[in-house]
Amino acid sequence: MAGELWQRIVRLNPDIDIVDFSCGEPTIDMWFQKNAVEQQEQRGCTVYVALDASDVIIGFFSLNMYYLQKRILPDPVKDGIDLQQGNIPCILLGQFGVDSRFRGENREKIGCAPQGPLLIQEAISIAQNLADNVGCRAMYVQALNDDLVQWYVRQGFTSFPNKPRNLILDLKRR
Repeated sequence: MAGELWQRIVRLNPDIDIVDFSCGEPTIDMWFQKNAVEQQEQRGCTVYVALDASDVIIGFFSLNMYYLQKRILPDPVKDGIDLQQGNIPCILLGQFGVDSRFRGENREKIGCAPQGPLLIQEAISIAQNLADNVGCRAMYVQALNDDLVQWYVRQGFTSFPNKPRNLILDLKRR
C-alpha cells in the first residue's frame, strides 16, 4: 500500500476549492465549508489542508491555542509535567476530517494506507514545532463521538477518566 495521497499540506486560503469536500460527518463538513475560512481570517484557528497533485482535498485539520488546568489532566500526563498548579498551555486539534473518497472501501479500492493516522501525525508534527516556538506542552482534542475515542488513543492520546471524549497528548514525551 502507498502512504499518504497528498502532495503537500498548506494553510487554507480562498483559492482552494472546498465545495466538493465531504468526510460524511455533517457537522464537520458544514464547519469546513461554511466557517473554516472565516475562522482562520479572524485568527480563531489555522486550517491546514492536505492536497493531492490535482489540488483535491484529501483531508484537513484545524489548530489553535488552548489551555487546560493541570488539576484536571489524567494522572499519567499530569505526573510527567513539572509545571506547578495552574494552566498548561495546549494546542487544540479543533476540527479534523478525511474526505470519504479516501476512506473505507474507497481507500481499499485505490490501494492506499489509511489517511487519517497519517494526517494526525502531520498535525502532531506541526504542533510539536509550534510548541518549541511558543512554549506549549500538550495537544488536546475532544472526540466527536465514542467511536473516535479509541482511534485517538491508538494515535497516542490519553483519555480523561471522567470525560473519555476529552483526550490529551504530551508533546514533550512524543
